Amino acid sequence: MRIWHSRYELHAKDAFNSRTAVKSREGALLRVLFADGALGFADLCPFPEMGDLPLEAELRHLAGAKPLPLAARSLHFARLDATARAQGQSLYDRSARIENHFLITDITRFDTGRISEIATHGYRRYKIKIGRDLAVESRCLETFVDGLAQAEQSVGRGEKLRIRLDFNAIPSRDRFAEWLDKNLAHLLPVLEFVEDPFPYDARQWSDTSSGWQVSFALDMAADPLASGGEGAAVIVVKPAVQEVDPIVKMFAGTEKHFVFTHYMDFPVGQMCALVATQQVWDEVRAQTLACGLQHHELYEASEFQRAIEANGPFIVPPQGCGLGFDGLLERQVWTELKL
Repeated sequence: MRIWHSRYELHAKDAFNSRTAVKSREGALLRVLFADGALGFADLCPFPEMGDLPLEAELRHLAGAKPLPLAARSLHFARLDATARAQGQSLYDRSARIENHFLITDITRFDTGRISEIATHGYRRYKIKIGRDLAVESRCLETFVDGLAQAEQSVGRGEKLRIRLDFNAIPSRDRFAEWLDKNLAHLLPVLEFVEDPFPYDARQWSDTSSGWQVSFALDMAADPLASGGEGAAVIVVKPAVQEVDPIVKMFAGTEKHFVFTHYMDFPVGQMCALVATQQVWDEVRAQTLACGLQHHELYEASEFQRAIEANGPFIVPPQGCGLGFDGLLERQVWTELKL
């Protein structure tokens, strides 16, 4: 196996979440020549603020044929891409319509006057990152909820618009419960679930969820396989960092729901997450809520992002073989990985 890489830097319009004020990420596209002669591409976009090692460490281990878990997932997708390219086929199932939420990374900077416009494009779910300054964010949430009610009336399709809050497990359980007491009355009618509300503890999550009648979603706060997802009604699956099949096997046919999301990575990585979701779609469709596979306005525009189109909350993937992006990938400057 030979591997080349092409580095990039992503520049976010707002901070990614309440865990970090960082607005940029370094990553690398991978070009992998496998032993059978098939050539595939993938993305490697570590998130050090969420526990990943920096890009240099990822590339060093990859060059030494000892990929870390994140790079191992990248190689998995490169292999899928290589096989599809060798066969002259696309990896996408264009018949699979997977709805997505609208992502808001900073509610304090969001123009609530846009809600009706966004809703007219078909978005029914709005994921809001929260936890930097709860006092200010709570006031903004009240305004957002009012705007959501107005949007429901203006859209006029009988659509119920709902929000999802993501705390990234920042507050303590007591701080979260205190916040919930103050804000639940106006949030409850539109609140679908709270993602990683506080650091994971199975008993505390179960007691808090049932006590306040609020559904929780388990993302990065704990390993869903090790924890069994106890205390969570929703399992968030990130194909960039998690093997999808074991998670689906454990929770398919149960009362849990799935939400599949990207890793806020490069557009190539975003499409890897879409492919992984499509591969299990027939098995999980009935249990899957609106997903988080679209970037929306997260980053400054790029040629790669413009290659991905949208039909409202549904992704229209790029044309071409494998993951697509054929001409764009060919134009990158590639450097072979060597120790």
